[in-house]
Amino acid sequence: MKIPLDVVRIAIPLLIYFVIMFIVSFYMSRKVGRHYGQAATLSFTAASNNFELAIAVAVAVFGINSGQAFAAVIGPLVEVPVLVNLVHLSLWIKRKYFPYAVETPTGVCYVSCKQ
Repeated sequence: MKIPLDVVRIAIPLLIYFVIMFIVSFYMSRKVGRHYGQAATLSFTAASNNFELAIAVAVAVFGINSGQAFAAVIGPLVEVPVLVNLVHLSLWIKRKYFPYAVETPTGVCYVSCKQ
């Protein structure tokens, strides 16, 4: 029963980190006047990590059977489903806080659109 508990101990802080970074980045982007496209891009970039590099470094430095390598492998297993769900949150934020972003046949109009 040790390994499942280790996964949970690693996954919960990662989940909290991804969500907090995403929401804080969206909030800060909105505060400085960025449009939805910029805010969403920044938020997903801030929330995601370079786990591929972390896995390679952990395995090279600590070995394949180390706790560090195990923790680095758990990261992407948590990150991917969390970021997929953050897409839904992003679309909800768009509808609620960026109502002026209107999709047009030529792209997205962010301030004033003639339809």
